[in-house]
Amino acid sequence: MQYTLAGVTALASGALAYAQSTRSSPEGPGHPVPRELPRDITDFTGRDGELDALAQLLSPRRRSSGPLVAAIAGKGGLGKTTLAIRAAQRASEDYPDGQLFANLRGYDPVPAEPEAVLGHFLRALGTDPREIPDAPHDREQLLRTLTAGRRLLIVLDNANGPRQVRPLLPGTSDVAVIVTSRTPLSTIEGAHSIVLDLLEPDEAVELLGRVAGAHRVADDPEAARRLVALCGRLPLAVRIAGARLAERPDVPVADLADRLADERGRLDHLEIGDLDVRSTFMISYRGLSDEQQRAFRLLGLFPGADFTAWALAALMDVPSSAAERHLDALVSAQLIDATGPDETGTIRYTFHDLIRALSREQHESGAAASTGRLLGAYLTLAATAEDRFQPGEVRKTGSHPRRAVEARDLDRLLGDPVAWFISEQRNIVACVRLAASGGFWDAVWELTHIGAPFFEMLATWDDWEVSVGLALEAARRSDNRWAEAITLFDTGALRRDLGRLDEALVAYEGARAGYTAAGDEHGLATLLLLEGIVHRNLGDWDRAARLLGEGVVRLGAAGDRRLAAQSQRSLAIVLGGQGRHGEAIPLFQEALAEFQSLGDRRAEAYAWRNLAQAQLEHGEPAASARSFGRSLEMTQGLRDQRGEARALQGLGRVSAAEGAAAVALRRFAQARQIAEETHDHVLTRELDRDIAAANGS
Repeated sequence: MQYTLAGVTALASGALAYAQSTRSSPEGPGHPVPRELPRDITDFTGRDGELDALAQLLSPRRRSSGPLVAAIAGKGGLGKTTLAIRAAQRASEDYPDGQLFANLRGYDPVPAEPEAVLGHFLRALGTDPREIPDAPHDREQLLRTLTAGRRLLIVLDNANGPRQVRPLLPGTSDVAVIVTSRTPLSTIEGAHSIVLDLLEPDEAVELLGRVAGAHRVADDPEAARRLVALCGRLPLAVRIAGARLAERPDVPVADLADRLADERGRLDHLEIGDLDVRSTFMISYRGLSDEQQRAFRLLGLFPGADFTAWALAALMDVPSSAAERHLDALVSAQLIDATGPDETGTIRYTFHDLIRALSREQHESGAAASTGRLLGAYLTLAATAEDRFQPGEVRKTGSHPRRAVEARDLDRLLGDPVAWFISEQRNIVACVRLAASGGFWDAVWELTHIGAPFFEMLATWDDWEVSVGLALEAARRSDNRWAEAITLFDTGALRRDLGRLDEALVAYEGARAGYTAAGDEHGLATLLLLEGIVHRNLGDWDRAARLLGEGVVRLGAAGDRRLAAQSQRSLAIVLGGQGRHGEAIPLFQEALAEFQSLGDRRAEAYAWRNLAQAQLEHGEPAASARSFGRSLEMTQGLRDQRGEARALQGLGRVSAAEGAAAVALRRFAQARQIAEETHDHVLTRELDRDIAAANGS
């Protein structure tokens, strides 16, 4: 190894100084004991688990082959520095040879250079400034020499990564190092990682009370809880809110909470003195590349609570692989969080509420085009999901341009189309809202129409209600009578499923007028099916049979095999209601074969159940049990809870017919629980009657 003359002189001088210092008292002039830790704060709150973990790591009983490094990571405003100082102050007595502190300013425009920090440490440890070597490597060696055998604690605050930290690490286990950083430091050898999260709700309220005054929280605890929730339980934000309240005793806690409720101005209220949430986050933002900054800004356009790489790819108009790299960078910068895989195995990401507010503050040119691409990607995926969920569907489409989705994404996301819809349902409703607010009228009604079969199967009535309401408004604002008819068609289906049959017929009448004006013969034929089902549910068997019979003919003529088979299945149900089970069974079997041919598993599962009911009432309980069992198996595989409950009801009825009352009651109870969970009031009433009959009452 080669040394410069200055380096050799400095090493020798440092070693001599250290040798002399070991013969002096700890506080003597030959052995300076640095005490550089900043002061601890009196209102420190929470973090008990992290403090315990740091105490164990810093314990003098712990020994390792190299320096002990505790790496505290987390997004800005979480209190990393505060935690590090509290832990270091508590452990200071175990490190009698001193405590060193350096703010590495890792995210400043000009971060601290390791050689400058080394120079500071060497001076603090007693090295004559004239004898500090110029070469960074020589300074590192001298630091290791001077710290050997000393019980020292070093705090390195606000590091920007391992390259800034490694040169500052001593070489022996006598020295402990605490590092704080917004980015993980897992690549530092032997580092023990502690990742900070948000405060617990009670801890956040406690911190608010310590800063603002406990009586302010006690006077209105509900407002205090709402305020800390709007602060996202971020310690910095809670501290600022508390300071604002302390500064203004005349301002009620509820008033400040009301001001923070508007996301557009939230960050403006989270600034006081030298504390500023916006500036804290902007430090991380400025550390990104231009494309990563663009990704951050565009994600502010996303309307839902969480998002995926394919959604960012649509917003940015880049391949998914590029979007994944940008998301990785944003996670490393602590600007977004990865929340783990969803039902399709896709990694999802989310913003902290305050960081989302920052993202939405940033102006991005071409926002409308990005929003249009995002909606186009959702339309593509939703339509493909419906094609796979209901093969043979004759779909009515609008003019909003689709965005092509990469084949690898389609195959991965839509292997199970129901799982995809479950993972994206809230975002689809949010996209309907986004499209409505942006005037993308066709996207509003078409997303709603495509989603209707999923909303129905999953019994998510509230989401469906919101979507059809926005779709109707969009169709009317764009003066699109045909789109209005399609949405009224879906509205009627929703009203029917909720048991509001008269309202369903009114909606269908409106749809008929729109289809007639548009000359949509297929739409008019589909109304025959849905109106026939409503009249069947009303017990008007003759009118239902007439409508459904005509529907079979007209839908078949229109080439819609799927809905023609649905009409045939519904007609067979009517025949069963009239006691004509022998005629109904072959119709069910024909419809079942058609659904199997189309590959429509949900319709097949329902046809098995209908066939099973007809077989039961025709005196074939064994065949009925097999058919109900097949329906149960398929609906469970599809995660169709409503269909599962109906199949369980049918199996209960078979058991009751065979005199196995206990088995029947168990099946009915299972079905009733699902009916309550899915708010299927019609089925709940039916099951109450089934249970009463099985009990002999």
